Amino acid sequence: MISSMIDSNKAGKPRAILLLCHFYPGTAGAIIDHIDAFQRFSENEYFILSNLGDLPVWLDLSHFDAIVFHYSLVACYDNYISPVGRKRIRDYQGFKAAFVQDDYRWINDTVNAFAYMRINALFPLTNSDIMDAVYDPAKLPGVRRETVLAGYVPKNLVELKVKPFCDRTMDVVYRARKLPAWMGSHTLQKWQIADRFNKDAPRYGLKVDISFREKDRIYGEKWIDFVANSRAMIGTESGSSLCDFTGLIQRNVEAHEKEHPDTDFETLRDLYFKDEDCKIMMNVISPRCFEAAALRTLMILYEGEYSGVLKPWRHYVPLKWNHSNMDEVARILASPEDAQKIIDRAYSEIAENSEYSYEAMIHLVDRVMNEEWSVSFEKSTDRMSKEEFDWLATHKPTSFENINSINERKILWYPASAMSSVKFVGLEASEKFGLDIGVPLSLDTVTIRWKTSFGHKIKQFELRGLRGSKVKFVRKIVNTTSANFIVVNLLLENKVVNRLEFLSCDESTLRMSHLVYISVVGSEVFPGRIFLNLKKFIRGTLAGFWHALPERVRTSMRPIVGKIRIRLQILFRWYLE
Repeated sequence: MISSMIDSNKAGKPRAILLLCHFYPGTAGAIIDHIDAFQRFSENEYFILSNLGDLPVWLDLSHFDAIVFHYSLVACYDNYISPVGRKRIRDYQGFKAAFVQDDYRWINDTVNAFAYMRINALFPLTNSDIMDAVYDPAKLPGVRRETVLAGYVPKNLVELKVKPFCDRTMDVVYRARKLPAWMGSHTLQKWQIADRFNKDAPRYGLKVDISFREKDRIYGEKWIDFVANSRAMIGTESGSSLCDFTGLIQRNVEAHEKEHPDTDFETLRDLYFKDEDCKIMMNVISPRCFEAAALRTLMILYEGEYSGVLKPWRHYVPLKWNHSNMDEVARILASPEDAQKIIDRAYSEIAENSEYSYEAMIHLVDRVMNEEWSVSFEKSTDRMSKEEFDWLATHKPTSFENINSINERKILWYPASAMSSVKFVGLEASEKFGLDIGVPLSLDTVTIRWKTSFGHKIKQFELRGLRGSKVKFVRKIVNTTSANFIVVNLLLENKVVNRLEFLSCDESTLRMSHLVYISVVGSEVFPGRIFLNLKKFIRGTLAGFWHALPERVRTSMRPIVGKIRIRLQILFRWYLE
């Protein structure tokens, strides 16, 4: 497709792109580096949202030119992205791209999820020679598919000052986990290399720290220090030798192991996937190889393809699967001069090679987006600022409909589309309107979002907080930057209100149609919910009792009921004020 037709970048305006992902404290460094790369290196402006399940109520996808679905989310699993979330992405009319790792599992469900969401570009680890077998073009018609690597060289590690080879305290290190049998025979290497090397090490007097136990895993800066303090690191290719298209193999193996936990791999393979194992190989280079190259740590690896990046004896010391060449490996470790030559080549040809940088990956994404861009994609409307997005992503406001939640602290969001269900009134509707919050709150913050086309016209306005009919505070807001997103800090007011009113203070005319949303942050005042629930309960109970009475009884009781209603109205009016 012709990118010049609607390429906003040609006009010097970066596209606004939403990156949907998931991370948390302790997330593997390779995942964090991958996510951060989009903001660091793209020619476009990325808005990063870590999220699980439903997309937030405040997230309006029309604010963005494109969406990128990160591999830290699983497209076909509802706990990662809910059916409603997938529907929202499907209905979104902008450009959509997705990254995939672990291509070997849930293949059919993943492909179906991407087809449903109408993805325009796909960035899997799958090599081009097996791409059609895994991502059937008949199911993903017109989708651009580009192979990427499982990881790239972290630039900060390339520039890190590390100890020389001879000054490092450990000879060989390694961490891995014992992967499930349903991933195929290729993954056995992950723990077999550790088990065998631990047995070999004493014969050669090697000081090693090698484990495949989950409790021994290392993350973050501790992992970097761990690798940088060792002369060498052993390793294997990542990936799988088994493609489980339907998930049936995984379910069968897991069910068998639940009943017979001591079943060996060979038995499971022969029972459930003998004909599928090694039929389609998904063996790729591990991100740890790039980390080792950057940290100037010698790589001792099982022989493999390593995505065509690493060459044996040039970038790493090849280790036979049966460890029959351990004498040769030990000789290299005992020869700093020979080891340093391999280390230096890996550092200069891999770690310092821009082809294997995160920047190169992001440039590929930018290029694909430019080449696939079409006039059919809707451009963003009323684009968000970084300040607004960061505020929303940090505070995570929920719909005003959740006002009766058990949380004392409320962060509520009132969209323009819901204004009709919230009481907006005023003496002069064109200049003054109000918002009934729902319960009395001690407000910390109020945020107001105007439409971009109107925001620059608002120079100043008045914000009033009321409880019942009594004005509790008045703040004049001066919009010096002509921003369409305004955060009003009300902590110093220390007032409890259940209603907000907005009044124009200049030539601009405030209208409800100018608003996108209002959000409030505050704490519910005890016993606010008790009074509201009591009011609802009394009203419902009395109404039910009243309608159950015969008509002649209701006629005779109407004068008394009228007096009771007046007393209750006075009671609740007193509470509000």
